[in-house]
Amino acid sequence: HHSLLRSGDFARAGDAGYRLREGRPVRQQGHTLVEVLVSVLLLALALVPLLELYPSLVAANQSDRDLSILSAVASGRLEELRAGLFDGSVGVGAGSESCPPPHDPGHYFPPNCLLQWGVTSFQTDPVGGWLRNAWVVACVDGNSSGACDSGELQVRYETRVTSRW
Repeated sequence: HHSLLRSGDFARAGDAGYRLREGRPVRQQGHTLVEVLVSVLLLALALVPLLELYPSLVAANQSDRDLSILSAVASGRLEELRAGLFDGSVGVGAGSESCPPPHDPGHYFPPNCLLQWGVTSFQTDPVGGWLRNAWVVACVDGNSSGACDSGELQVRYETRVTSRW
């Protein structure tokens, strides 16, 4: 409900953020500089704690990506050991090597990726069968010691393989 303002009403209407257009009060659009500055200040105060978390989030993402790759490498080697035990190309023993490079050279791969594996005789069946324990550890060899040491990012898989189906 709008009523026509008299000339004396202009000051009061102007004080409330109104101006006259064709004799009717109309609310002015936009924000004052103080409102904009207060909004920017509040936004900055909210973002500073979030920005402090950013480095740790990046590090956690890197660690998760490395674990995912180590898991894939270890799982692949364990499958190779299992298949080798069945076809006789793998026997009891242990070894270590650098992780095989990714199929696509453009993909990220953890630096100093190391694979260690072993097969032990777990049990011999009296009727000629066998049971073997196969394990694989894939790690980021951070200290370049040639071993997956405790405290280094690593994944370990272990399984038992039998000659009986």
